[in-house]
Amino acid sequence: MSLSSSISSALNGIRTSQRAMDVVSENVSNVHTEGYSRKVYTQQTLVLNNGVSSGAISNTDLRQVDTKMLAQLRKETGILQEANVRVYYLDLIQAKMGQPSSEYSVSNRVNAIQTAFESLGVDSDKLNSQSTAVTSLETSLSQMRELSHQIQSLRMEIDQEISALCDEASGILQQLDKLNDDIVRTSALAGQSSDNYKDQRDTLITRLSEIMDIQSYERSTGETVILTGGGKPLLDKDGVTVSHEPAQMTGSLISYSAGSITGIYAGKFDITKEISSGEMGGLIKLRDTELQNMQTQLDELAYQMTKQLNAVHNLGTCFPNTIYEMTGTRTFIDGSQQAISLSGGDVKIALFDSEGLEAYSTSLTHNLNFTSGSIDTMCEKIQDWLQTAVDGPHLTTATVGLNLEGKLAIDLGSSSYSIVFRDENSILRGSDATNISIGFDANGNGIIDQTYSGFSDFFGLNDLLVRSGNDSVYETEIISAGSLMGIKGKTILNFSDTANGLNFGSIEVTAGDTLQSIAEKINSTLVDADNKQIVRADLVKEGAGYRLRLMNIDGNQMEITETPTIVNGVSSGSILNRLGLTVSHAGYASELNVRSDILETPSRLNTGKVQYNSTIGGYFISETDNSLANDFAAIFTQSISFGSAGNFTKTTATLAGYAASIVSGLAVNLNEANSTNDYQTELVTTIYRKEQDVSGVDLDEELALMLQYQRSYSAAAKALSTSLEMLELLDNIV
Repeated sequence: MSLSSSISSALNGIRTSQRAMDVVSENVSNVHTEGYSRKVYTQQTLVLNNGVSSGAISNTDLRQVDTKMLAQLRKETGILQEANVRVYYLDLIQAKMGQPSSEYSVSNRVNAIQTAFESLGVDSDKLNSQSTAVTSLETSLSQMRELSHQIQSLRMEIDQEISALCDEASGILQQLDKLNDDIVRTSALAGQSSDNYKDQRDTLITRLSEIMDIQSYERSTGETVILTGGGKPLLDKDGVTVSHEPAQMTGSLISYSAGSITGIYAGKFDITKEISSGEMGGLIKLRDTELQNMQTQLDELAYQMTKQLNAVHNLGTCFPNTIYEMTGTRTFIDGSQQAISLSGGDVKIALFDSEGLEAYSTSLTHNLNFTSGSIDTMCEKIQDWLQTAVDGPHLTTATVGLNLEGKLAIDLGSSSYSIVFRDENSILRGSDATNISIGFDANGNGIIDQTYSGFSDFFGLNDLLVRSGNDSVYETEIISAGSLMGIKGKTILNFSDTANGLNFGSIEVTAGDTLQSIAEKINSTLVDADNKQIVRADLVKEGAGYRLRLMNIDGNQMEITETPTIVNGVSSGSILNRLGLTVSHAGYASELNVRSDILETPSRLNTGKVQYNSTIGGYFISETDNSLANDFAAIFTQSISFGSAGNFTKTTATLAGYAASIVSGLAVNLNEANSTNDYQTELVTTIYRKEQDVSGVDLDEELALMLQYQRSYSAAAKALSTSLEMLELLDNIV
């Protein structure tokens, strides 16, 4: 080897050793830097064009990364982050709802109502027992209202958090876009390393995978492509904008599947359904499924409690309080055309004096000759009896009719009497008390559309629990979106509301229709002259299927009736029964209250019923009558049919049992989230340690390498100095 070659080789040795020591120094100084991957110095022999070796040169790609393990780490970290957010929010809800064993849980609050009514049955005339029953009921309702408020507040907070994560994801994608340019440019330059850029890139991709599930791969140029879990582009040449417009309000009827919460968009694509893990995946599951299911179940509990308690309360009366004014809760669209028919007995109308004894009475069917007719006609007959009938009380200022809100209002015009309605099983005076059947012609076409039980309960004249708002939303049962209607031929759905009148619109439903096609017909047909939607139909995801939800846009009282067709003597069948289309229970838990006058004056709580004394041949009411109080207590021991709600299928249970299912369902979800969180924490820790064995910096190992490279440097320096001495010696000889 020539002397010049020896000097060149020695210089290369010095440079490579220096580079190796620089790499080690960089590793040591970044040992605690997040996202930094260990650099391992490698070199290769420098071969000249003539084939002669001339020392060593450094490679530029020094990163130590196991890409497969890193991908697995990102996947498992995304699942961990999903569990983390679920644990956080479910724990907040459980603090309000109570654990299954807590005396303050929703289910135990319902049990407390039963206990209070049982005590009321013993001392029905005692104000303390009445107050305890009303307070216990209001406490339970208050907890459900607060729970509903918290659920919706958390859904709002979650939706805003989703929006913030979208902004963060967009920022990450823009940074990754710039890093892609830096990596491609640097990699194209000989002798330049893009390792630090790649470290920054990997850190950002890891954070993005914590936000949402993604796929990524690297092109031969060094450029990284990122896709959603479902394959929609997030970063390909350019980064897209991930966006979500947060909702301005939330509620039982507001959801993503109903279209009232906007989607999460990657550019022009809605990727909401593609996000299944990461923080965003957990938040979406909470907002659209878990919290919404709890709200739906609370609403179902509140509805059934309302239905059962009001049915009993409407059977009785209170004494010695005088009830001379009554206003129903049912809203009628047109009292001159909407009609009812009575069957299965008669309705006694009795007025009682201050002693609880019958002062006047009549019967709707036998005496007033009303078995069927319009609501206005019925009101006129009762009012005429109160004002002018020979055997009536001659209360000339008494009024009976529909008020401006379309509700039945009765005012005796005098506090000297109280008025009570009693259903009996025959027209005979003093017959056994039995709820009569009420057939309701909701659209005024002369055909009974719906059947109810109990006169007072139908009108809501003596409801215990009340809520604001009209029956403006209808929903089907949870069924498959593609299910056929199961009818023969066709049937007509008719729509009426307080703003547009009876039968303002209709659609034709055929045997081949699906929920989706029915929704499309409604949305295209039920519009006003200005093409403004009157009724909107949405297909709402719930549980294992969908509900068809029909909403009156302006919140007006709405009636939906059906006109089946008959071909060759065969009826098309009922689409309403097939779908289970009824007034929605949504919002009951958040709106339900004990009637204000009863809440203020618990002695107005009905505890007894109208009795008949055959000896004196008259009706009476008694302060010590506890029959209704016992009926209230019995409600909480009987099995009730609950409709499907959220992930609950139709079931039969007591009120407390159903409430316990809601509480335990939350506990199960929280326990599952905690278990997943614990498991994923351990799994991620294990994978991270293994990944760090490859890409992490070990100070002891780096120190050993530093000593090795220092010796190499010294050897190369010795070779250089020796070669220079020889060169100087030769120069002196010459």
